[in-house]
Amino acid sequence: MNDRTTRTTIACVCSTLLAVILFAPVSRAAPVISWHLSAVHAEQAWTSTRGAGVTVAVIDSGVDAAHPDLDGAVLPGRSYVDAAVDADAPGLALAADRAPVYEQALARADPVGHGTAVAGLIAGRPVSGRPGVAPAATILPVRVLDDQNRYHDSAMVGDAIRWAVDNGADVINLSLGGRHGSPAFADAIEYALRHDVLVVACTGNQPEEDSGEAVWFPARLPEVLAVTGVDRSGERWPTAVTGPETDLAAPSANLTVPAAGGGYKEATGTSFASAIVAGAAALVRSAHPELDAEEVARLLTATADPAPGADLGAGVVDAAAAASTDPRSLPPIATGPRPWLSPWPAAAAAAALAFLCTAATLFIRRRLPV
Repeated sequence: MNDRTTRTTIACVCSTLLAVILFAPVSRAAPVISWHLSAVHAEQAWTSTRGAGVTVAVIDSGVDAAHPDLDGAVLPGRSYVDAAVDADAPGLALAADRAPVYEQALARADPVGHGTAVAGLIAGRPVSGRPGVAPAATILPVRVLDDQNRYHDSAMVGDAIRWAVDNGADVINLSLGGRHGSPAFADAIEYALRHDVLVVACTGNQPEEDSGEAVWFPARLPEVLAVTGVDRSGERWPTAVTGPETDLAAPSANLTVPAAGGGYKEATGTSFASAIVAGAAALVRSAHPELDAEEVARLLTATADPAPGADLGAGVVDAAAAASTDPRSLPPIATGPRPWLSPWPAAAAAAALAFLCTAATLFIRRRLPV
């Protein structure tokens, strides 16, 4: 399959599967702490850090910078969707200019609402009583999804990642993906890691419960922190994709999120679990600025709440434990794919593989003629 075919296929997969994400209006009752913040112990983390000084790039459908929850949280970004508008953006678009064409060029407008929901979960301000996981972090919006929540060129997403890296991102959130890989996209992920930027991505959504779909690209890349979703009970949400590449889990069901244009909606999907982990990563980067991206990922996985079974990676992210744990107390960092995972699962996997290889060799020898 050539690169252009791959790009088109990815766009189609994303447009189909991102439709699994559910939105419903939420009443404006008295604000209460959202269940997902309690589940990841965000409030406890805020006693020591709120994510100040950390920039999280939201590569998505844009972000509604005018939403009260995001007021003052959103930097001028960039849109890769409308080439005609984007061509004028670098020289003419100013953060203070609220004209729609320039807000769109800066990715500070969101016709879909997906990116606004993601940004609110990461860094929503506490003004409404619905803060994000890292309410003092800053959002760098980069728009790659069109009005139908699709991207048409995976190389374009790679360009967006490189732009975010070059413009100050400390963490990149990718609440998007598909079945097929892309060399240009993968190269951009490696570029981010080489420049000490942590990339977090959702494992994906499947159209039917437990249909066995494989972890999406780019989440399945070893350089990416792959996040699946859980419900209030801590069980994997049935339509959340998981697999051996899954690193962490986070709340993904019935989440109250800011809606583009104002107000709030309810959302479900691994897109939002990824956002919650990106927010936790911002807390860790703020609390431990001396750590590199791999060490941040390792701290997040090492301090996760372990879960029964093997479908949630290291477990549900614990923002407070990750932010407060002394990195020096952890064992030396491993080498090889996904080095942030603790050494013993890798050792167990290696032992199991060695056993299987030995058994296979003996079986083959017994079947060969003497």
